Amino acid sequence: MQTIRNNAVEVLVDESGRGLKMLDVKRGTVWQLDEASVLWGGCITRNDYPTDAGVQSLKALVPVNAFADAEHGVLTVTYGAGDCPVTFIYTLLDDGVEVRLPPPASGDIEAVSMPGAFLPAGERMKLLLPIMQGMLWDGRGKEVSHMRRSGSHVGFAMMMYGVLAESGGLLAAAETAVDSLWWYQKDARGFRAQNVQDGSLGSMRYERVMRFYFTDPGIVPVAKRYRARVKERGRFASWDEKITERPNLERLFGALMCYIGYCQTDLDYVAELRRLKAYGFDRALVYPVDFNCYNKDILMGGLPPIHLSREQIKQITDIGYDICPWTWINEAIDDHTPERANMYRITRDGSRVFGWQIDDTQWYKVCSPEMDAFEQKAVAGLFDHMTWDHFDVLTCASIGECHATDHMAHVGRPLSREEDLLWLRKALTTGKGQGEKSRAVSSESFNDLFSLEYDIGSVKAWPQYGPWPFWPVPLTGLVYHDSILHSWWEPHNYNSPYFNRAVGPDLYEYGGGRADLQAATDALLGCPPDVFPFGAQYGWTGRGYETVTYQFRFEDPLVQYALAKALPVAALHRRIGKLEMTDFEILSEDGWVQRTAFADGVEVVANLGFGQRSDIAGLAPITGQSWVTR
Repeated sequence: MQTIRNNAVEVLVDESGRGLKMLDVKRGTVWQLDEASVLWGGCITRNDYPTDAGVQSLKALVPVNAFADAEHGVLTVTYGAGDCPVTFIYTLLDDGVEVRLPPPASGDIEAVSMPGAFLPAGERMKLLLPIMQGMLWDGRGKEVSHMRRSGSHVGFAMMMYGVLAESGGLLAAAETAVDSLWWYQKDARGFRAQNVQDGSLGSMRYERVMRFYFTDPGIVPVAKRYRARVKERGRFASWDEKITERPNLERLFGALMCYIGYCQTDLDYVAELRRLKAYGFDRALVYPVDFNCYNKDILMGGLPPIHLSREQIKQITDIGYDICPWTWINEAIDDHTPERANMYRITRDGSRVFGWQIDDTQWYKVCSPEMDAFEQKAVAGLFDHMTWDHFDVLTCASIGECHATDHMAHVGRPLSREEDLLWLRKALTTGKGQGEKSRAVSSESFNDLFSLEYDIGSVKAWPQYGPWPFWPVPLTGLVYHDSILHSWWEPHNYNSPYFNRAVGPDLYEYGGGRADLQAATDALLGCPPDVFPFGAQYGWTGRGYETVTYQFRFEDPLVQYALAKALPVAALHRRIGKLEMTDFEILSEDGWVQRTAFADGVEVVANLGFGQRSDIAGLAPITGQSWVTR
């Protein structure tokens, strides 16, 4: 047996490389490597996303040998991928293990698990997955296999996952994250999660690193250990630090996320916002008021993009509200000019990457250096009067490779995801502005690869419990509440029931139009409320690429009901929005009643179910889909 050990950790494996275990000495939890999950393969990503064919082609790594350097706390385990050796190097930490994968020599290897799934020996477990605000999964439900990237609506919001056993917890955190894939699955053998490292520019060309930390059992200890690691790596900035640099960020707290639609309509927007102010919202983040994009001569559901004049915008900021454009710079329509053709991101096979379509108009993805160049001109020119900036899917669906060799920013060579990430971060930083014109920055999806570069991420799931396989939990809040706001996706506001979606096989749902449930969720999570009080939006009909518009008016009953639910949530957010979320607890066995706590001692209890609950010890009866503070 080959063994390395310190006061907190022991790792052992036999000489053939089989039976690897990590022992949490303090808690006694044994974490067994699932050998069937130690895999390698060729290309599994196409146009930025894993393909089913690529996932299904993964093959088992075959153990060859293991060698322990007990003096230095290093264990080397070698596997075979065909004729090529693949080596994992385990190094002891004070509270866990670091695993390093030097680049394999074969160009046929474009994906390797890191190193696989660890399961608690002889104990029941749950998985903690950073999907949307966070999901807790005890393995119930149908068989499933999803491999995801960072960002996107259904991808991973943070570069980690947790395994919760009865005696202890395990945090798996990717030190090399931009080429990470995250795989959760259930089959006849059980359920599990693991990291898979994706190839970069066609190979595993640089060293990959994962860390596994031992924690107490429970959601909070795993979340707080990840928070500590984010801080150790210098990727955390508190609201106090951000506000010192950009004082106008103070206006985020207690504000209404006020979505007014992509499309221009006949409303007097200034008058409508004055009605909102009179209703009681003294702060609001109004978006969008214009489009910052390459092509504005478009129609969405038959209507043009929204465009408010500088005079109108001045009147809105005089009300005390913040405004931003819809910065849509990751995709562009082909205008048949050489300049536009030279902007597009190019795949390995030399083709463009399709991005979006409205009716018969198509957009293709743009190479990231072009995005920052366009944004620099925008913030210094047409949009220098905006008080925040919202980037469409920049943090959601933009990270990828560009294999063009004639782009000035990477002439003669392809652009890797690592470099692409740096350019995207630069575009967000450009959006912040400087000095008196500094701004808050937001983008679609919560993605902590951008934790220092933006202030508001989005996309949350409906909190549904009981028989649902995935139970939403405030994982992003436990890590980042005092650093990043987590809002709903813009069409998923309190009053809009469009775009509601189920994620299969029947794991969870997300959407809008459930004001009671969403307001209770925002109170529990310490998030700002979100309403579409007036304006026009386009949506997909479900038939081909056909779109249609829908509109809201301030006086609509659904809007009025949503505003009534939002007002007390905004007041709560003004009080606790900048604070660390210090604790979380599920108070009822069926999951519907929950409690959060914040650094000032405020506790929020929410009943997310439909009926009144009077069975929770120490809690007065609480009606369904409501919340209280204590």
